[in-house]
Amino acid sequence: MSSSFSVNRSYSRAAELKPDDACAFLFPGTGSAAAPDLRGLAATGPVARRVVLDVLDAVQEGLPRSGWPSMRAILLDDPSAYRAHAASPGVAQLAAYTASVAVDRSLRAEGVEPARAVGQSFGEIAALVCAGVFTIGDGARMAVSLVGVLAERGAGGGMGLLETGEDATRQIIGRAGLPEVVVACLNAPSATVVSGPSGPLEALLEAAGREGVRAVRLAVPYLSHHPDMAGADDQWYELIRGFPQRPLEIPVHSPVRGRAYSDQDDLHRALADCIVKPVRLPQTLREVHAEGTTVFTEAGAGNALCQCARLTIPGVQVLTPLREARRRSEETATRPVGKSAPGI
Repeated sequence: MSSSFSVNRSYSRAAELKPDDACAFLFPGTGSAAAPDLRGLAATGPVARRVVLDVLDAVQEGLPRSGWPSMRAILLDDPSAYRAHAASPGVAQLAAYTASVAVDRSLRAEGVEPARAVGQSFGEIAALVCAGVFTIGDGARMAVSLVGVLAERGAGGGMGLLETGEDATRQIIGRAGLPEVVVACLNAPSATVVSGPSGPLEALLEAAGREGVRAVRLAVPYLSHHPDMAGADDQWYELIRGFPQRPLEIPVHSPVRGRAYSDQDDLHRALADCIVKPVRLPQTLREVHAEGTTVFTEAGAGNALCQCARLTIPGVQVLTPLREARRRSEETATRPVGKSAPGI
């Protein structure tokens, strides 16, 4: 099947970096409903297009033969079909995983090598795949099985984002009398994610709004990072523990464990811990920055984690490849025939 889009002249993110820059690739979780723009990424040049196609093929090999749409169809050939398919459990999560691996591989093909990686929650699967610990296909199998466990054990729950700090969030929970809702993730000093059953969660978000705190429900249709998920971690661990664990090729820093992984860690168990234990991203971002990271790069759709990095470490340099790819794709689509973009 051929894709109906044109490939622009090559554009390299490496040109934006200084020789002594050290990049940390950030692998986001699944709180965004945005469609990953792999068509825009593939259109940045023939190398990127080949990488995107190879990643899509590898992911598809890891999917069950029935019950899942073609990732190539909904992310590359006909992105307009993405939203309809994303209503099915797990599709958005698998698309996010695919996008993260595609961005990582395309950046490396351009000469942008990560000095270290950080995975946020579900993003730890992609971070470990891109560190060489698991294959792309095995990562897809892990993602599919995780969605199944979360749908079974976390049904009836969800997650929400409050634009305030952890202490203030806990105070709102206390004043609202909603102990069923817990702090799940600290994304930035002023961005806290909560998790809980749908009823109490909605009540908490409304309570936050009444106190003047912006609060929104995330596109995560299940409980996660919640004590009620105890047992789901063991269930998923048993499903994934057979996938071969290879040596780390780059350091992977976990906001759940609060440190970099080592080859002595059972990384299947570390992934399973993400189902129940909270995420503390600012501490990890500060640590990798202190270790020499000069550029934080969003290995996935959007710029959520780069925004977290800027809120945590003001003034830090960031790269957002998929957002840049979309911008360049839109410029190309609207440019008059016969005109060239400056600098290309």
